[in-house]
Amino acid sequence: MARSKITNITEDLVDDSGSVLFSLVRGEQLEFPLVLEFAQVDTSLYDLEAVVIEGAHIPGSTPISVEPSGDETTLTIRVPTDTGTWNPITAYNTEEVVDYNTIHYKLRAGVARVDATTPDVDPVWEVFDERTIYLQFPKVLTITPAYVATPDVDTPVYGFFELRVTEPVNAIFIQTWKPTRGLVEILFSPTHLVV
Repeated sequence: MARSKITNITEDLVDDSGSVLFSLVRGEQLEFPLVLEFAQVDTSLYDLEAVVIEGAHIPGSTPISVEPSGDETTLTIRVPTDTGTWNPITAYNTEEVVDYNTIHYKLRAGVARVDATTPDVDPVWEVFDERTIYLQFPKVLTITPAYVATPDVDTPVYGFFELRVTEPVNAIFIQTWKPTRGLVEILFSPTHLVV
């Protein structure tokens, strides 16, 4: 069998679908679900960190570098609470997760809801992938006073985004992934100017 040259790359063993763009209007506060496809256990067991670092402002184009002494924001990552096996006499709240017949269900709405209808037939429960996390972009990210520039009608401002996921400490070899990277684009908002 002939061997190929070490520089003759035919396959990338670590790949992804590319970088992402979170496009936000100045003043928006939004939450985005992300499924960690590689996660083998409940996501609450992982160390999660998401950050946005201000990009160097270049009118009319996306940044190619970080703004020197630019703003850095650590985002909140919400992981729904897994309450264990579903019980008909337990009170459940919105976004809580239960296990029923080896399937995970998340309560879509309700506060202290008690109902004997099983999650597989009750419309207020939905099937839930326990590898899901929620990235929260607060209003303060979408232009804090620390940003060098603010968005104009035709000129957004940008930040570099990255999510870091580290395995639980009981792993044989603790792995760290950076599954989602890209830009946060902050667009002009007319309502932000109205007093």
